Amino acid sequence: MASTNTRRFFQKLGLQDGFLDTDPATWLELEDFQTAAAFVQGIAVINDHAERGVALIQEYNRSLTKDEEQLQFLLQVVSCHRAQFPDSEKKTVAAGVTARQEH
Repeated sequence: MASTNTRRFFQKLGLQDGFLDTDPATWLELEDFQTAAAFVQGIAVINDHAERGVALIQEYNRSLTKDEEQLQFLLQVVSCHRAQFPDSEKKTVAAGVTARQEH
């Protein structure tokens, strides 16, 4: 017997779920199953957050510079900046700027 979540999956996709009430051995013969199977097989599955995040970072890095040495230097500058300004609060940045002006 199919769970409520399984049925909700098919309903949200606008697919008939009547085949879930029949013997799985007969599913291949049922039009509802064939339609649902074709639709689900056509869905591109990706790990959205991780893959999109990595792709975004790589695209951004490529847009900054094509020179690996320059990219490494830029990453060092960003790392140093993050050490000096651990958060983006106005008071943290203002204190860092004031400290630099005093030197």
